[in-house]
Amino acid sequence: MGIELFERAISGGGQLLQAEIAPLGADTATVAMLALTFDVGRIVVHAEPGGAELSIEYVESPEQISKALQDASEEEPWWRLLGSPLARAWPPGPDHPGAVCIQFRGDDQNPRVVTLQPRGSAIRIRLENPPA
Repeated sequence: MGIELFERAISGGGQLLQAEIAPLGADTATVAMLALTFDVGRIVVHAEPGGAELSIEYVESPEQISKALQDASEEEPWWRLLGSPLARAWPPGPDHPGAVCIQFRGDDQNPRVVTLQPRGSAIRIRLENPPA
């Protein structure tokens, strides 16, 4: 699925610098594509055809991704997370097949968890309650 790309960003101390989305309408919680730029590189997420899982890719230059991306720095949940380090990434389990959870900030630093879940040809973005 590509969780290892998030794990590489974690091991490099990656801090979120920018979030971009390709919206499908007014609801920015469901998008066609998500691009997260960390100080250690850019990760692009989109749903695989058929919507069963996410495709997570490292992208070297902005020219490699969709021109339809829009800045999401003022959108929920990204405005809360800009500048935050990526701390963990994991698949959430059998109740959410194909999804990935990414945690920003360490467990002792007011963590925020975002779940990215495939929904058909889209990605559903959800800010979860902090882990207990």
